[in-house]
Amino acid sequence: MKRIFVIIFSIFFYINLFSNITIPATLISYDKIFSLKDIFPDIKSDRTLAFFTGNYLTYDSSTLKNIILSTTNFSDITFESTIITISYNPSNVTLTKNSSESNTEFYLKKYFENTLLENTPKATINEFEISKYMKDTKISTILNLDYRRSMNNVYGNFLVLDDLNMKKYISFKANISNFDYVYFSKENINFKTPLNINLVEKKLIDIYSLNMIPLKVSEKNLSKFMANRTIRKGEIIYENAVKKIPDVKAGQIIPVEVYYDGVKILSWVKVLNDAIIGDIIMARNEKTGVLINGKLFPGPKMIINIGGNL
Repeated sequence: MKRIFVIIFSIFFYINLFSNITIPATLISYDKIFSLKDIFPDIKSDRTLAFFTGNYLTYDSSTLKNIILSTTNFSDITFESTIITISYNPSNVTLTKNSSESNTEFYLKKYFENTLLENTPKATINEFEISKYMKDTKISTILNLDYRRSMNNVYGNFLVLDDLNMKKYISFKANISNFDYVYFSKENINFKTPLNINLVEKKLIDIYSLNMIPLKVSEKNLSKFMANRTIRKGEIIYENAVKKIPDVKAGQIIPVEVYYDGVKILSWVKVLNDAIIGDIIMARNEKTGVLINGKLFPGPKMIINIGGNL
């Protein structure tokens, strides 16, 4: 009986020992991506949590705890401080190349990576390979880089000068990712329902794995959009699934300003089509019945300039 008690006690002791994790007040990341491995170096399934725009990231401990609990199986987490700081420290990293890569391939990969990060700073390269027939090419100068992306796959060409000052094209292919937060529907959103923060949630995904463009808009501007079709619960909200809510609707009466030779003429028109600010709209003059076209401006109002000063 005593032996059984000792065994049970030992089990509970080890469960408690390894389930209770204390996160230090300062963490270090050796690249521009803050991920689970920066917190738990031995974790098998890594996940990107944030991207550095400077040299530091700060989290409230409760916020970071919620992120960890939602992305891992850890259940008992404590923190040394209420504020957790993650420092970007590339100086501790020694740049090494994979033994299977040629010097040429490694050099071109770094060049492509720098170019890619200029345009998409959150992107990461998963795979990179140049033509096997060009891996021994000795490069003196890179003249041009041209590439196209199809979802996660990139295909392109380098125009280079070799060590004999001869121009050569070196083709390559790569697999890249670009993680960012996108909107998901928390419930079914019916056709023509205006969006709001209560109907959506943000999740971090690889947007390059998507074959359509997700809606990218700030939370405060969500209310300017409505569903263009029924959006199912858990579905990514794509650009083509929504449309802007019209600033004016067909049948609405708005003022019109006509500028001609220094003269400003004011009147009223009935809008004949739904439109948003900046659209060219058709309207009917309420007094004369004449159809006119003009640009919709904030107010809303229609402005027609036929040779005057606004």
